[in-house]
Amino acid sequence: MNYRTPLALLMVSALLGACSDKTAPASASAAADVAAEVPAAADTASTEHVPPPAATAPRTEAMSTPQAREREAGMMRAVFGKDYRSDSDDALADLSDPDNHVDKLSYVVSAISHKLLPDGRAILVANAETANTEGTAESAHASPGLLNVFFLAPKGQPEDGQWQVVKRLENIAALGSSGQLGEVHWVMLGADKPGLAIRHGYTGQGYTITQLALFEIGDGKVTALDGGIDLYSDNMGACGPDTDECWMVDGKWRFAPARNGGAYDDLLIDFKGASEKIKPGVTVKPDEDPPRIATPLNGHARYGFDGKGYKLVEGKNTVPGV
Repeated sequence: MNYRTPLALLMVSALLGACSDKTAPASASAAADVAAEVPAAADTASTEHVPPPAATAPRTEAMSTPQAREREAGMMRAVFGKDYRSDSDDALADLSDPDNHVDKLSYVVSAISHKLLPDGRAILVANAETANTEGTAESAHASPGLLNVFFLAPKGQPEDGQWQVVKRLENIAALGSSGQLGEVHWVMLGADKPGLAIRHGYTGQGYTITQLALFEIGDGKVTALDGGIDLYSDNMGACGPDTDECWMVDGKWRFAPARNGGAYDDLLIDFKGASEKIKPGVTVKPDEDPPRIATPLNGHARYGFDGKGYKLVEGKNTVPGV
C-alpha cells in the first residue's frame, strides 16, 4: 500500500505494531491529528471511568492479587461444586440454554471478576462458552461469550473464606466474540446504583466494531440498560488503495451527574478519529494511488437514562456503522 495521508499512515502503523485483543482495539486517538483546526477531545476523557465517592462504591480489590484469586476460586467452588476444575481454574457445567432457558447445555465457565459488597456479600461475574465432547471450550470466531452473574453470601465467619450461593443468573446476555464477553468494568450508575459496563466487539473481514453494554446490578437481579452503544470502529483491515472510504474512530467514556438531576448518571463519550475518501474526478497514473480527502470525525455524545435505558440526549455518536 502506498498511502500518503496521516490517517493512512496511522492505519499501517496499527496493522504492523498495535497491540490487540478480542474485544478492545488499540486506541485511534491520533487519527484526529489530520485536522489540526479541530479541537481535541476533553482531557478528562483519558480515563474510562471516573470513580464514584468511596462512600457509595462497593469495595473492590485488584484481581491480580493472590488473595483475590484465591477468593474467586472459593466462589467458583461454591457455585459449581464438583464441576469446578482447579487445575484449569474453570468449571465444566450444564447451564441454561440462552435461547431456551428450560433446556441445559454443557459450557466451560471461567470467572472474570468479582465484587465484595460492604455488607460482606459478593457478586461473581463469569463467562461461559460452549464445551465440546472433550470438555474444552469450542467457540467460533463469531460466537459470543455468555454473561453469568452469581450472588453469594459468607458461609460461617467472613474470614473463613467459605461461600454459599444466594442467586444464580445463568447466560443472561450474549456479548463479544470468540466465546469471550469482553472487558468488564465495575461502575456506579448513580448513588447506590452499582453496575457493570462491558466493552465488547467483533473483528471480521477487515472491519472492527466495539460497543459498550450497561447493566444495573440490584438485590439479586441484573437489568440490561443498553447493549450496543458504539465506542470504536475501523475498516483498516479492508482498506486498500482503491477502497472508497477508510476510517478509524475511538471513543473514551465516563460518567457524570445527570443534567436533569435524575438518579442515574449521564454517560459521556468523547470521540477522536477521521475518515478518508477518494477525491472524485481525479485521474491518476496506473502506479499511483488516488488522492484522498481527510475528514475529522471528532465529537461528543451524552447519553441519559430515560427510565428504561440510556438514550442519546446531546451531541452525536461519530462512530461509523460496520
